Amino acid sequence: MTESFDEAFLFLHPAADPAADRIVHEHGGARTLLAWAPDAPAAARLAAELADRGVRLIELYRGFGLPEAALVIEAVGGRAPVGVASSALGATRPDARSWATVYTDDEAAADGVHVVREHRDGSRTTVVGAPEATMPAVVAALVRSGVEVVEICGGTPLTTAARVAAATGGDAVVGLVSWPFESIEDAAAFKAAFEARTR
Repeated sequence: MTESFDEAFLFLHPAADPAADRIVHEHGGARTLLAWAPDAPAAARLAAELADRGVRLIELYRGFGLPEAALVIEAVGGRAPVGVASSALGATRPDARSWATVYTDDEAAADGVHVVREHRDGSRTTVVGAPEATMPAVVAALVRSGVEVVEICGGTPLTTAARVAAATGGDAVVGLVSWPFESIEDAAAFKAAFEARTR
């Protein structure tokens, strides 16, 4: 991999190939790598490579428990902040077939910008950028379409995440990316720089 990215969203999926199961998503002036790895060691290798190439932020979604997240954090070695979706803390459905990751994009249309990855086993990951004001309605529509787990980007306020959770009516597990103490300052710096670029 020779490309560089501002941020990366990493997902676990047993049959994934991180060299092939990836999408480059450009939004708000940033380049985000969406990449799926089959297990934590593969995700850790990918994260280390991304850190070597200057990625400024990594968020872990779909399938990362605390041991898997710890491998990634150790591989990155403080070179980029690493946030972990609350599925790492048990807020998930192990048998879920349809997952969504949602991030704030106030420049997106009200119904959001959807990137869908269909996996070989028939499961699906949907990544959606939506304005903060419409995020609850966007997520409610995702849940009506069959999404079972919703993981919200770490740049989203907790109060917005609470409104999103309420909008699902309890029909999906909803989690928010959390930042370990050692990542807080760098994550805040990334957020400030991102907001400065998009103003």
